[in-house]
Amino acid sequence: MAKKKSSKKRSKSSRTIITALVVILVIILIAALIFISVKGLWKDIIDFIYSLNTPPHDDDEEIPSGISQMQGDVLEMRVLDIGQGDCILLLFPDGQVMVMDIGSEFGTTSPWNVIDGALKELEITTIDYLFLTHTDYDHVRETKKLADNYQIKNFYLPRADIDTSATWKNSYNAALNETYVEDGVVKKAAIKENIGAYEINGENWSMKCYSFDEEDYPNIKNNSSAENKNAVSPTCLLEYSGKTIVLTGDSNEKSEKYLMNKGYFDDVDADVLKVGHHGSKSSTTSEFLNKIDCEYAIISCGAGNDYGHPTPEVLNRLDTYRDLVPDDDYNGFASVYRTDEDGTVTVQIDERGIINLIADENQDKNTTTGTPIESNSGDVTSGVVAMICEIYKFDFADEIAAVA
Repeated sequence: MAKKKSSKKRSKSSRTIITALVVILVIILIAALIFISVKGLWKDIIDFIYSLNTPPHDDDEEIPSGISQMQGDVLEMRVLDIGQGDCILLLFPDGQVMVMDIGSEFGTTSPWNVIDGALKELEITTIDYLFLTHTDYDHVRETKKLADNYQIKNFYLPRADIDTSATWKNSYNAALNETYVEDGVVKKAAIKENIGAYEINGENWSMKCYSFDEEDYPNIKNNSSAENKNAVSPTCLLEYSGKTIVLTGDSNEKSEKYLMNKGYFDDVDADVLKVGHHGSKSSTTSEFLNKIDCEYAIISCGAGNDYGHPTPEVLNRLDTYRDLVPDDDYNGFASVYRTDEDGTVTVQIDERGIINLIADENQDKNTTTGTPIESNSGDVTSGVVAMICEIYKFDFADEIAAVA
């Protein structure tokens, strides 16, 4: 009989433990539901679960490692690897598209397949803005081909003699003759000159552009100095969600000094710099770096180019730069990217102001100012936790300690 009583006691004890565990689990579940509701996490969790079931555009496509999951509307800049030249693709958060410069070095293979391939990948058929910083071949080479294959609504051009070069003449005539169709109506593309201070605005972004005023603008002719031809490149501050990208073309110490004297860069705290003139020693002066205060630099240049770009002088300036007034950002340049080594470099900024930098040919240099979510980890829970912590700055360790 004693054994039966003992067995009954154990059974009763087990039921008590199970009941207690169920009650605890129910309490935890209710607490979790309350927390999710209070923090407003339902939409983010549903969106995240949906994203897990949404296949990528390409079966072989993988999410790069080392970057943060972007949230909401995203601004994206791609500094395309086209060799010794510039071509920057800007995808604005309101859906508009800009191509800034579209050239490559004289005597080299045309980079058209790279440019055309990037646009086709994104299913772009209309360019809202084609922005040419100056007349050099390595910045305007494929203008006519772009106009022949895509609709362009607006041209931003330097003021220069049409006979500066055959390539520039073809580029300018392409702008004059460009039309596009909108709502069934054929319209003529608008042409604006890059003179003085002006802005290009979208729904939630702006690009502030600065060049020489009318009375100071260099007279660009065929025999003009390379210094003057490059100096008319505007310096633009592309702003979105509290972050700033500095775009420079081939601006040099002449234009940098002029614009700094105008006070255009006073109180600027930028984030990403497209280094001027492919890293030429006559651009990206220490004084200019001190004014714009960036943390990441991108140099567009060709492997083994004849100009020695980027020069040791500029690389040293970037390496040794430190903030004149230390702030909450990185003190100096956290990373310097080069298209000749890293391939196409992509910058993403989401509506929270989180920045991703992605190097196509060197994923070890991928970086983010947010919380990295490793791809193909198979750990969905860690991804959800990382996402929630990043969005709401929630510290689970502190919460658990508070409960305990």
